[in-house]
Amino acid sequence: MTMPKRPASAASRPSRGDRFHARMAGLGPDPKAIVTSPEPLWTGDAAAARRLAAGLFLFGGAMVEARGESPWDQPPPTQPWEEALHAFEWLDDMVAASDERSRAVLGGWLHEWVTRYGRGAGPGWRPDIAGKRLTRWICHAPTLLSGAGPDRSRAFFSTIGRQTRFLKRRWRSAPEGLPRFQAAAGLIYAGLAVEGSGGTTIRDGIAALDKECARSVAGDGGLPSRNPEHLVEVFSILVWAQRSLEEYDLKAGREHQAALPRLAAAIRALRLGDGTLTRFHGGGSGNPERIDRALAASGLRPSSRIYETMGFHRLGSARTGLIFDAGVRANGHAATTAHASAFCFEVSIGPHPMIVNCGPGARFGEEWQRASRATAAHSGLTIDNVSSARFNQNDLLVKGAANISCVREEDATGVRLIASHDGWIRTHGLVHHRRISLTGDGTDLRGEDRVIAEGPGPAAAFDQAAGVENRMGIPFTIRFHLHPDVEADIFLAGGAVRLRAPSGDTWVMRQLGGDLKIEDSVYLDEARVAPRATKQIVVRSMATNYRGQVKWAFRRAEAERPTDRRQEQTIGTEQHD
Repeated sequence: MTMPKRPASAASRPSRGDRFHARMAGLGPDPKAIVTSPEPLWTGDAAAARRLAAGLFLFGGAMVEARGESPWDQPPPTQPWEEALHAFEWLDDMVAASDERSRAVLGGWLHEWVTRYGRGAGPGWRPDIAGKRLTRWICHAPTLLSGAGPDRSRAFFSTIGRQTRFLKRRWRSAPEGLPRFQAAAGLIYAGLAVEGSGGTTIRDGIAALDKECARSVAGDGGLPSRNPEHLVEVFSILVWAQRSLEEYDLKAGREHQAALPRLAAAIRALRLGDGTLTRFHGGGSGNPERIDRALAASGLRPSSRIYETMGFHRLGSARTGLIFDAGVRANGHAATTAHASAFCFEVSIGPHPMIVNCGPGARFGEEWQRASRATAAHSGLTIDNVSSARFNQNDLLVKGAANISCVREEDATGVRLIASHDGWIRTHGLVHHRRISLTGDGTDLRGEDRVIAEGPGPAAAFDQAAGVENRMGIPFTIRFHLHPDVEADIFLAGGAVRLRAPSGDTWVMRQLGGDLKIEDSVYLDEARVAPRATKQIVVRSMATNYRGQVKWAFRRAEAERPTDRRQEQTIGTEQHD
């Protein structure tokens, strides 16, 4: 994966309809009080509050240093930075602060926002952002109003009323999935807490969340975005909304309640050995403590483990876990963030991720976001440096596989996936077949990748693609991106790669059918302000005569016999239909 520069990013602005309704929402009575403050979703970090007050503005994974200045005066470096700022995600940190100076500085930012943007102006008047902001304002209202004075209090309540009316008008316009849940949740909290909102707003909020659960949460707990991190965010919203309603002897809707166990099962299926989430389709690794807290707060005990959700398949044996993307290409709004990650996977050994994807790039700027969505930014296969699905001029994921299949087999020896997709059938005439197997003791992970052009049409497409540069073949590449904590070196005269995990476990990777190298890569860690350098194992090969094949294996070193070449021979002779 190439390393683009990190440019400033223009934020996604409210639509014309959002701006109109934000102004019109000023028509109505102002509430006079917050009658209750529901439990916040998350607790904050006092150290983070001190850094913010000192002028280190870390929002949405990006940082701006402007000591003695206001964050509202800073050009946003990325879209997530600006969204997190206007959603007031930092209020959790403010409330956690123990020193009065930090609280005073951050509290001043809130009242500055009311003055600048409280009448319906600015980038924060999108339904999802307004829903997150209103939820935090209500949950932290006692702290925010302490010592505010009558003028600031009146302005605060006036803006609360405007945001409530805005959400009642616009929650349906938020994109389906997480943004619409965030908008609808704001209605729940407003109805419970804002004086004068009453039963109508609560009923609207309950109905909104219920409707969105029916629309967006699939039978396997999946969401349209196929973003694992969104699962946790939606689950948390639903859990805390249900708890808040129950405190006032109210019930969540039927679909709302039914969605919770499905979401919980999906979240558990998509966690790696260290408790983080697999990183696909714009989702980061998440915070394991928050994930644990949300699951515990739901009161839902783990049911029987599921092995397929949201198009992902899970292979798990002993201490080894693998999560494989075999889902169909996203459509609608989800296509704006989906990745070209067909048949890519991540692997953890015990509590340590080993094979990873580069991760979500949005927090590092638009160019990083675009690069992170390509197949080459994942542990998977590319043909002729072309992704398994293509992006149009608006960065929507288009023209991916029309036919995709994945079959799971399991017996006493282990578990296998046999999968195929035709994402390159139009461009190169090739169908990708990937077979992955994991032994029952979790010490032997093997794969086979075949690319085949079958039939007159695919053969003609192959000939055209191969003949462009008179190559008489089409190159393809298999990548295994490594976690930064994994050390790797080539040995055995270039025939194998030795991998060392932080735990001390040593694994050996071998391949047959290509050229093996270790190259530079990046790990886009949302907890860092800059991408982390790491390595990737790269196997390059060539499809000739309408087909190409590479076999590969990762095996724990203790399972190998130094004088036994059985594994290499098996890689070379094993045949699959």
